[in-house]
Amino acid sequence: MSKKFEDQVMKFEITNTKLKMEISLKDLAWLFENSPSNYELDGESPAKVKRGKRREFAEFIVNRFRDAVDSDSNNTVWGEPFERVFEEILEGAEDEIVKYPSEEDY
Repeated sequence: MSKKFEDQVMKFEITNTKLKMEISLKDLAWLFENSPSNYELDGESPAKVKRGKRREFAEFIVNRFRDAVDSDSNNTVWGEPFERVFEEILEGAEDEIVKYPSEEDY
């Protein structure tokens, strides 16, 4: 049995053994083209992914995700959002799903 979350551009599915995250190439290009960082300069339109280049654009994104965050870290760019959520959990945000070392039966 799986649980799907399809109410946003990024789609999620949780199965018994996997977390699947999916975004269409069209939606990835849309995110870039509508990013607050992609603002208009001198009255010009925001940058757009060239026609027929969505796959190459996605490959560029994936390659950057695989890069290390910095030389002092073993973390990758794609791992950073997970780390932010993990920190929130470790601060006690989810007592119902995580067993902390201070608990008796740990």
